[in-house]
Amino acid sequence: MKKIILLCLITQALWAQSKTITSNIEKVTVFLNGAQVTRSAKVSLPAGKTELVFKGISPQIDKQSIQVKSEGRFSILSVTHQLGSLLDKTQQEEITRLELQKRQIEEKITLERNYLLLFKREEEMLLKNQVVGGQQAGTKVADLKESIQYQRQQMQEVLLKKLEFEKNIQRFEEEIKKINQQMTEFNSKKDVQMSEIVVTVLAKEKIDNTSISASYFVKNAGWTPTYDFRIEKLNQPISLTYKASIFQYSGEDWKEVKVTLSTANPYKSGTAPILQKWVVGQRNDYSEYYQNINQADAMNINANQAEVYGKVTAKRDKAPLPGTQVLLKGTTLGTSTDINGNYRLTIPPTLYGKKAVLVFEFIGYKGIEKVISSNKMDVVLEEDSQHLQEVVVVGYGMSGDLSGRVAGVNVTQDKRTVPLDISENDTPTSQSFEILIPYTVLSDGKVYTAEIKEESIPAAFEHFCVPKIDTDVFLHAHIIGWEKYRLLPGEASLFVENTFIGKSKLNLFNKDTLSLSFGRDNSILVNRTKIKSYQKKQLIGSNKIEQFSYEIIARNTKSEAINLLIEDQFPTSDNRDISIDEKEAPEAEINSETGKVKWRLNLAPAKEYKVSLKYSIKSPKSGMVISE
Repeated sequence: MKKIILLCLITQALWAQSKTITSNIEKVTVFLNGAQVTRSAKVSLPAGKTELVFKGISPQIDKQSIQVKSEGRFSILSVTHQLGSLLDKTQQEEITRLELQKRQIEEKITLERNYLLLFKREEEMLLKNQVVGGQQAGTKVADLKESIQYQRQQMQEVLLKKLEFEKNIQRFEEEIKKINQQMTEFNSKKDVQMSEIVVTVLAKEKIDNTSISASYFVKNAGWTPTYDFRIEKLNQPISLTYKASIFQYSGEDWKEVKVTLSTANPYKSGTAPILQKWVVGQRNDYSEYYQNINQADAMNINANQAEVYGKVTAKRDKAPLPGTQVLLKGTTLGTSTDINGNYRLTIPPTLYGKKAVLVFEFIGYKGIEKVISSNKMDVVLEEDSQHLQEVVVVGYGMSGDLSGRVAGVNVTQDKRTVPLDISENDTPTSQSFEILIPYTVLSDGKVYTAEIKEESIPAAFEHFCVPKIDTDVFLHAHIIGWEKYRLLPGEASLFVENTFIGKSKLNLFNKDTLSLSFGRDNSILVNRTKIKSYQKKQLIGSNKIEQFSYEIIARNTKSEAINLLIEDQFPTSDNRDISIDEKEAPEAEINSETGKVKWRLNLAPAKEYKVSLKYSIKSPKSGMVISE
């Protein structure tokens, strides 16, 4: 008896029943490139060996990354990966039910059509009898009336029956059409391969309602940092909004899950370089290391840094079109051109290079669509006379009212979105932002923007002008100690008093001070003029001397003082027969090597300041020198 019991136990341990479990995505950690997904499920296990099958998992899974954890009193014997259909058992059963229902309806349609055919034949017979009766000679009037009345009743019944069968056939055909639509949806999933994780477990006794989870790494997912920098007043800190553009095309939806954003990049090599012995005369070769790094960087670029940029101009006068809406067709991803008509847009990796289309729209101009064929795409828009009188304001990516001038139209903005509730954590090699409310990111080709946090950042504001090239004055903000804000390279949108003035790219490498340009400030007026009375030409021996003088006037029309940096230059010479003499630039910083001249001015409100630049050029009479 003991031998029989022991044999039964051994047989039960060797044989494993397969069990498909219903699992839900519980949390996702999104890296700069890729994501780690964790699924959890509740299962009940019989005593012995059982195969638990997690279905509906992304086909982009990295098989080596699969991890399974449990809280129950059972052992995990093995974990394997396999490909399966997107359809589960319930859906397969639904397909079988629909096929049976379709056959039954088709049989009803056949029967109704046969009945319809019979009544069509009866209708034909009635028509023939009517003709024959009308041609008979000597028919009594009473008999004729009775015959006509009979034929009328019969014809009425036939026509009503025909109408009834035709309606039934139409109704059944509509039902067939609906079933076909359902079956088309199911059949479209038949050939879609999804991953399945098969976990073989061994329980010594029956276990009820225990927890098990599986985590894995998927490709075609990631996030990119974006920023909004806002200036209200020059004596106030800059407002920084740190945002994340999250995307995923893994094949499975993340619905109402815990999402954590990590600054780590699993594709980036974590192996440090090692110096090899270098003998003079032999090649100091680290090509293998660079090759590995470049391959990893290429994967990273494809995931996060695929960009399209260019300029939008008008066909009539080649003038730039600021405020042009540039949208990635089929998504919510887009941007606007800056004051010079330039745009720059980051494209998710799975869309870049796959006939993605950009849509360009500007008020009063014909919108166009262009397939992305290269990183640089300049666009020329043609005026649309039919829409010149129509004014439409579209504020992309903003909620509430806009402010400032968009495409020449005054608008206002008062409302601001509220950042998500975020928990910020540091790890030994990265930083993470945990979104504390359930979040949804569908695998639908769209980019989901989440506001992570807001910071108030002290900055030194400085106006900058190179009047020799352009007399417009540019506002710069210099941020010292930006490292403590843990910024990453990314795209920044710039606003002055809630007016969008353009985009910039944060390049944070090898910079102690982060500088941002907030565009042109028309409140500061600068003019550079040549003083003709000083300009002279002298001939001394075999040489000639030319004298030059310039005056620069800066005026502050603001109601507050500003710091203004003006740059100009002295010419330099690399010819010993040509010399630059009598150089004068009072109160300026002069770089003797480059010839650059800098004035740092503090301009009070409604005040102006004058600076001057003088020099002479000594050169041979016979030579021609470009002196300006």
